[in-house]
Amino acid sequence: MKAVILAAGKGSRLGQYTQGKPKCLLPLGSESLLSREIRILQECGLAENNIYVVGGYRSELLEPIAPNLIYNPHYDTKDNSYSLGLALGTVSDDSVLVLDADLCFDADIIMEIIEDVHENVLLSKRSGDLEESTGIVTEPSGRVTAIGKKYLNTGYVYISIFKIGKDTIRDFRKALLEEKSEKTWYPLAITEICGQYPFYNLTTKQRWHEIDFVEDYLETLEMFQLKEK
Repeated sequence: MKAVILAAGKGSRLGQYTQGKPKCLLPLGSESLLSREIRILQECGLAENNIYVVGGYRSELLEPIAPNLIYNPHYDTKDNSYSLGLALGTVSDDSVLVLDADLCFDADIIMEIIEDVHENVLLSKRSGDLEESTGIVTEPSGRVTAIGKKYLNTGYVYISIFKIGKDTIRDFRKALLEEKSEKTWYPLAITEICGQYPFYNLTTKQRWHEIDFVEDYLETLEMFQLKEK
């Protein structure tokens, strides 16, 4: 298995903490958000040379951290569908674990999805009080029929980690790089192909936090008992 971390964004909402650096370099205790993700992936058995990072904004700052850095020159005009499409052109010979670079989690959450028997898996949490999130629509079997921000009150919210089998990658990459998709978020492409290549929902109870705003960052430091530098 290989892993792709999508880290092309700037994170302007956290300017007082990023100080001109990419959001993925936010400090979490003694390491950065990105270096924590890479360390956990290695703890879960992924070899360093199988971990890829898609950079964009100030990508030169990621070079000392990223085992394999893929540069997206259009990071400021296209969304992460384009970033992921670029990466899958390089890592299409194996199953791939895809993660956003603004996530804080423990190793247990990665092992859950790696060990799941399905080829294509979306990781979710019960919706609870998570508002304005990306909903996952499923059949009783757990098979996914759609994913996106317009799907409300589905019971599940996507938490920006998924696994895709190598047999799905070619057509998924094609959908990602279509003109209608490359300026959007990749769940739209998942919805487009999930009828042909089944995706399944996996709901976790493990600790997880996404960092979009200052409040999220401070909540993450508290949740994981990490000191702000």
